[in-house]
Amino acid sequence: MFRRLKHIVRKEMTQMFRDRASLRIMIITPVMQLLVYGYVATMDIKQIPFVVCDQNRTQESRQLVESFTTSGYFQVIDQVDAVTRLDWYLDHGKARAALVIPHDYAQSLKTGQATTSVQLLLDGTNSNTATIAQSYAANIIAESGFRIVLERFRRMGSRVERVLLENEPRIWYNPDLKSLNYMVPGTICILLLQMLVPLTSLGIVREKERGTIDQLRVTAIRPIEMILGKTLPGVFMGYFNVMVIIAVGWLWFGVPVKGSLLTLLLMSGLFIISALALGIFISTITESQQQAMFTGQFFMVPNMLLSGFLFPISSMPAAMQYITYLIPLRYFLRVVRGIFLKGVGIAALWPDAMALAVFGVLMLSLSILRFGRMSGK
Repeated sequence: MFRRLKHIVRKEMTQMFRDRASLRIMIITPVMQLLVYGYVATMDIKQIPFVVCDQNRTQESRQLVESFTTSGYFQVIDQVDAVTRLDWYLDHGKARAALVIPHDYAQSLKTGQATTSVQLLLDGTNSNTATIAQSYAANIIAESGFRIVLERFRRMGSRVERVLLENEPRIWYNPDLKSLNYMVPGTICILLLQMLVPLTSLGIVREKERGTIDQLRVTAIRPIEMILGKTLPGVFMGYFNVMVIIAVGWLWFGVPVKGSLLTLLLMSGLFIISALALGIFISTITESQQQAMFTGQFFMVPNMLLSGFLFPISSMPAAMQYITYLIPLRYFLRVVRGIFLKGVGIAALWPDAMALAVFGVLMLSLSILRFGRMSGK
């Protein structure tokens, strides 16, 4: 068995290295995609286009506008005289937010009224951006109001040394709240899935189209030997890409691995086998490369949407949350982000490791059974 398996692996490796164009694509594409994902797939929102309608035009109103611009979150692209002119900027997508400061803003502050109002208009077509912009603006206005209150106490002769109640947040694992540190580990999972599933599914289907698979069926090679022989070269390629992507994420984007690199590699092996097994299973139910590509997309898109890579699983409907337990990418995302950001080990990740192992064994078993029926063995 091991001798036959060695010959199959040698044949697969020879075919892989003989096709130089495909080999370059498999090596270069994940790196290029990681660079694109790292710069584009970020939840951080900065320099929000911002229009100001300052009807007060005093030092106090200018200080409020300056609080928005110096925060780094808002960029004033224009100032208008009338509120009606704000509609054009929001309707045409030139601005995402607008601030209206009323005529009596400074007077209300000087007379010591209980409340002083300003108006914030937001473009809600992108609810995520609007919600984040609203949060930024609320914090800026709250800090401005706090400074005004302190200044008023000082003018009244009161001595204010410190605030009795202070908010000092302590953020674990990602203290700078950089979405890049969250997205880059997830991108590793997506790129592995996108590369490994077609690697085995198209490889076997290509042999079907050429007729070479029929020659293998009449040999003494058993289904389990054929499936393992097709899987092992993909494991080597998967590990190579894991190391390259980790190196790029660390050296280029500055996202370190806080946990054990050995644990990450072991867990990556479980996902690599699961992805390759999924590709082999797809190859057993398709007859052409076009069918394999469409079927692969059918499996990969739910993995991306339901794994928690783009959307939190807790925000999904209850029925969809149960479906996510069938998605292997869900477990690998938790593993990679836990090792990258939290530095956790096997003690915290063993349920996810077990789920990946069960999925990989199940897919390999189904593939062996289907291949055995196809070859009559």
